[in-house]
Amino acid sequence: RPACYTHHPACPAYIYDDPEAMERYKKKKKKVALCHEKVRNQRKDYHHKLSRKIADTYDAVAIEDLNMKAMSQCLNLGKGVMDNGYGMFLNQLEYKMKDRGKEFVKIDRFYPSSKKCSRCGNVKEHLELSERIYICECGNRMDRDVNAAINIREEGKRIICA
Repeated sequence: RPACYTHHPACPAYIYDDPEAMERYKKKKKKVALCHEKVRNQRKDYHHKLSRKIADTYDAVAIEDLNMKAMSQCLNLGKGVMDNGYGMFLNQLEYKMKDRGKEFVKIDRFYPSSKKCSRCGNVKEHLELSERIYICECGNRMDRDVNAAINIREEGKRIICA
């Protein structure tokens, strides 16, 4: 083997000495690449269909601008958060909404959508991620995500009307 020839770190060193093993390795590598391509195309197709359905159905869409990189590092979710193609989906949704002359609003990531009561507007100082039911002093009791969705919708309306 030439001195300048270095092997790929994922490929075991013994494969370079056995031509048949190298061929099997190349075939498997190609098969895995095709599987990845299929998953990528399926995700892209689903995002296009869903973003088109949303853009055709609604006149305005308000979304929370999430920091996906920070979420993957802090929430112990790892690459699962990064692998869902959320950014690609938002880009498709945004261009389809603007193409149809409809409103697309991004709510600031620091807006307290989960901490703010959708009924009275009171903002909680501290809210644990494990608290799935939002309970306010005014008597409002609802699912945390539903409360956040209502707050995002109302903030989107406020931004559009301003």
